[in-house]
Amino acid sequence: MIILDENIIDNQRLQLNSWRIFARQIGYEVGRKGMKDREIIPFLHQLNQPTFFTRDDDFYERRLCHAGYCLVYLDVKKEEAAVFIRRVLR
Repeated sequence: MIILDENIIDNQRLQLNSWRIFARQIGYEVGRKGMKDREIIPFLHQLNQPTFFTRDDDFYERRLCHAGYCLVYLDVKKEEAAVFIRRVLR
């Protein structure tokens, strides 16, 4: 399951959908709007092998590594997120 953080802008999610990469976004299809960073990790533990994409550098910490999920921090412009998500998934 591909999960996008709220900080991935809507047109990037739509771009992924046009490439047949279907992702769920926190605050829209999963979770709730305004989830705090500290709430997201326990939420990911409830899902089956999620891949979480975010542009929030608070998630760029080694201590967050876990076998139950994949966490991808994107250090890219907000308009480039879909291209890099697609690259990671290939």
